[in-house]
Amino acid sequence: MFLSFFCLWSKNAGYYTPSEMFEGTRARISVWGIPEVHYNSESAVFIAVQNENNGISNSMVAGFHVQPRLYSGSTDLRFFVGWMTGNDGKACYSITCQGFVVSNVSGAPVPGAIPRPLSTYNGEDYFITLSIKKDEKTLDWSLYQDDNGNPILIGWWPKTLFDNIFDYATIIAWVGNVFYPSNERSPPMGSGHYAVEGAHKAAYISHIKIFDQNGQAMDPYIVRDLADRKDCFTTDDFKYSHHVGYYYNTHW
Repeated sequence: MFLSFFCLWSKNAGYYTPSEMFEGTRARISVWGIPEVHYNSESAVFIAVQNENNGISNSMVAGFHVQPRLYSGSTDLRFFVGWMTGNDGKACYSITCQGFVVSNVSGAPVPGAIPRPLSTYNGEDYFITLSIKKDEKTLDWSLYQDDNGNPILIGWWPKTLFDNIFDYATIIAWVGNVFYPSNERSPPMGSGHYAVEGAHKAAYISHIKIFDQNGQAMDPYIVRDLADRKDCFTTDDFKYSHHVGYYYNTHW
């Protein structure tokens, strides 16, 4: 799956769709500072779309991470964009590889930027909503900041980046992830507190939508749990609220 984008010892907490045909996803991600991340480790939260076709896998991810090795040792939370192509299986970040096209639209976040403000434990929750969606005219895959019903184009992954075979997504995911060398302790995810602690304490992804084959936003109807170390990283149930739509809390 797309989680092969990450390497070394990798652990995940989130949800994904079983194989279908989709044209993208939208979700609101709470943003937290995560200073206790070592130089060769990463703590991340992201949305992802993937196409698996005849044994070839292509994927795109966008979200927020702390990865000191990419930013001269900085442990600030950063906005990031990535992808992996089936041709060579190489995982790329937009700050290290050419491919993702930045829109330069005023007000749009730039990959590598530091989001502000950040959520605080038992305090204010802050979030950013991201959308990955296929452009029906160009057939490229566009990335938006999508808060307040006013999408701002961040940039796009050209269809040629995937040899023109990424016509639709077969898997959608909303994930927290850590990776770290086997001889080091895992970094925390998100707030570092368990999902059961709930709002203002645990990290979350909410307002989750998928885009169907016609590009229409709809609620996800089947999801599967992706938590692989529930003794360390947890999610609560994937559930619905009138105020925030489909969401889940997690120990990130």
